[in-house]
Amino acid sequence: MNNYRYTNLTAALRDKASPLRQLFDSRFPNTKVVQAQYRAEEPELRVDGGSANPGTLGAAFDFAMRFGIKSQYDPTVARNAFESAPGLVDEIDAVIIAAQMAAGLGDRVTVQRASWAFALLTEVYRAGLQPGSPLVELLEARSFSAQRLLGLASDDALRQLAELDEVARSSLLPRLDGPYVLGPTFDGSALCKADADVIAGGLLLDFKTSIGTKNARTGSRSDRLDLLDLYQIVAYALFDRSDSYAIDRVGIYSARFGHLVSWDLQVLLDTLAGEHTPVEVKPRRVV
Repeated sequence: MNNYRYTNLTAALRDKASPLRQLFDSRFPNTKVVQAQYRAEEPELRVDGGSANPGTLGAAFDFAMRFGIKSQYDPTVARNAFESAPGLVDEIDAVIIAAQMAAGLGDRVTVQRASWAFALLTEVYRAGLQPGSPLVELLEARSFSAQRLLGLASDDALRQLAELDEVARSSLLPRLDGPYVLGPTFDGSALCKADADVIAGGLLLDFKTSIGTKNARTGSRSDRLDLLDLYQIVAYALFDRSDSYAIDRVGIYSARFGHLVSWDLQVLLDTLAGEHTPVEVKPRRVV
């Protein structure tokens, strides 16, 4: 596997020609049944979009929720962006400490500012330093500091994160039980990078910040379960080949709608396959 083609799970699932995607398409054909069940609840949009980059916003929300669950959460992936530059890592560490202290004190704004910085740093770790990243300007100006990192989030980004946080504190966090594993990786991650958002008491949960599908006639937004999102939560559970996390349920929290849906893992697999599918079906080296 030295010349492994797919750098992460999302890429492997998105590519219809990948062995993993072909396995899922053939083994789990009844996706529309599950998507219809998800759609039937018809939640209302509670947090509108804005000008902030949606991808960065989604990652920032993930980090903010992890700090909401555990104030001393340590986002090591943020350090990895510049692991070869100790001076930069020191500044990232200062942001991590600021986030941990703020989370313990209930200072949500600082946590959200730090989470935005962590999202930008994670983008560098996963895809390299890209033109247009705010981090480029900091590096070129030799002003890469904790203070500047905490100041990168725009007013709109902070507005959305604050509203999403408020909804999650009533619609999500009270419904979760520990023990918690934040940002878990799996046995299958050795072959294909895959890290989920959280495992809470056997429930593997993925956060989504999609704004939903717009009805052309009414202009309203509807929450929908994207095929790749469905495949992703199933893949996470099946990648835990050694059953290290004892995952027995999987779910999606659609943050803009405050919509939490979970499934018994065995029931979901059976529904998708149209027959009983032992969890031992977990794929080996198929990606």
